[in-house]
Amino acid sequence: LLPIEPQPGETGTLQEVLVEDVPRFGYRGLHLDVSRNFHSRETVEKLLDLAAFYKLNRFHFHLTDDEGWRLPVAALPELTEVGGRRGHTLDESDRLLPSFGSGPDPDPAVSHGSGAYTRDEIVAILRHATALHLRVIPEVDVPGHARAAIKAMAARQTRLLAAGRESEAAAFLLSDPEDRSEYRSVQGWDDNVIDVCLPSTYRFLEVVFDEIVGLWAAAEAPLEAIHVGGDEVPAGVWQGSAACRRLIREDAALAGTADLPAYFLRRVSDILSERGLATAGWEEIALTAVGGDGHAKRPNEAFLDRDLRLYVWNNVWGWGAEDLGYRLANAGYPVILANATNLYFDLAYDKHPDEPGYAWAGLVDTRKPWEFVPLDLFKCARIDLMGNPIDPATAFAGRARLTAAGRERVRGIQGQLWAENSKGPAMLEYQAFPKLLGLAERAWAAPPAWARVEDTAERQRQEAVAWNEFANRLGRYELPRLDRLHGGVQYRLPPPGAAIRDGLLMANAAFPGLAIRYTTDGGEPTASSTLYTGPVALSGMVKLATFDTRGRSSRVVTVAAAE
Repeated sequence: LLPIEPQPGETGTLQEVLVEDVPRFGYRGLHLDVSRNFHSRETVEKLLDLAAFYKLNRFHFHLTDDEGWRLPVAALPELTEVGGRRGHTLDESDRLLPSFGSGPDPDPAVSHGSGAYTRDEIVAILRHATALHLRVIPEVDVPGHARAAIKAMAARQTRLLAAGRESEAAAFLLSDPEDRSEYRSVQGWDDNVIDVCLPSTYRFLEVVFDEIVGLWAAAEAPLEAIHVGGDEVPAGVWQGSAACRRLIREDAALAGTADLPAYFLRRVSDILSERGLATAGWEEIALTAVGGDGHAKRPNEAFLDRDLRLYVWNNVWGWGAEDLGYRLANAGYPVILANATNLYFDLAYDKHPDEPGYAWAGLVDTRKPWEFVPLDLFKCARIDLMGNPIDPATAFAGRARLTAAGRERVRGIQGQLWAENSKGPAMLEYQAFPKLLGLAERAWAAPPAWARVEDTAERQRQEAVAWNEFANRLGRYELPRLDRLHGGVQYRLPPPGAAIRDGLLMANAAFPGLAIRYTTDGGEPTASSTLYTGPVALSGMVKLATFDTRGRSSRVVTVAAAE
């Protein structure tokens, strides 16, 4: 209703209006990983400003992982002093190994792999979020994805032993020195899983959780749950742990290491429940294996009496878990859909070799979050992760659909910003925008009419019309707004479509309203190059790019007339 860029003399006043509106989902979330690459307080607060502007109301703060620990814990300074730095090292006694190209120097000033928040910075971030009506859900990823914590506590033990303080040295140890287990995580680590049979593991978690409770209280920020990760624990863990062999002998309820994930979850959820908090986690925490190979999973109904909140990421077509979120919701668990195929913003926009990002779950462009159908994901599944068409007759056969009760348990949706490739705020914003706008549309707006159409051809026809309208709104209104909002956003500009046909240069923009400029002399187009306004008679080679109102350009596209 307000002008994007007020003209001189405009007051910005509005006629009196009555707005009746309500969000579709109570949970409208954004996840940010600051472990793989660190992001400063200023970067996080700007992201929160933008998330709140588009009516998101939950911020999932991924503070720990294998490659970095960013949460200050006063009683355990090694967590950030060792676990919060990466660089060249022979023994990881004072820093972690480099990862994701973080380089040899552990100085945070030169390495995106190093950094941690101070207590004051965490409190400031929480106060900023609370003022924006964003609730922050902290994540401490355990028992897997915990290498930074494991190495930090080993460094603590070494320091205290050297000081002759043997009685204190093992108090918070997370690994069993006698463990001979052999495993390898998806990311390639063979030492990243906490030993869940050590009493020191639970002392460690109590201290960390109490620190979180204290930080949130100091900021007067609401804390409803702590996310404990629980994902991607590889096969083979704990099988060579002497501590686990002792525990299994002593606890009649444990038949072997296969029972240890449930044992760990019960103990962790008890710790959180004692503090009045719910236990959140990735879907794996509420799954149990079916069969001997451990690959097939089903909802574990043994935890339905506990306050678990599940974030479902794995719906990759062809992996066999496409309907996992629906099966968990139908079984009785509250679910947040965080589907990798549509809501992982770190996945590449397209397959061009210059386009940053992963593609392990497919490509996620700006349209993918917008076309997500949360309560009937089969209607937005068209291609598998390799780009091959999905055959509904085989891919959808036998898959669970949401029951009426299951639909009520889908609490919302969440976009994920994983940070393996986001070195600095510009790349973070590039990954997030304009994808976040499609997430905001699906989280707030009523289900679109096209999503209720059963006939595939007619549904896709109506969806194409609706996407055209949305793309026009992006190009003509929202992207120019992002050029100015909170100092300007470094969003991704889509390259133009272009061809020379019958001697005419034909070009278009994915988001109508963006400027297209071109050159014919072999040089790169700039903000002062010729503006494309319609078909132009040309021969030879042409270079084109789209531009925003600040003069930033997209990837350059080169076309040439046929010989």
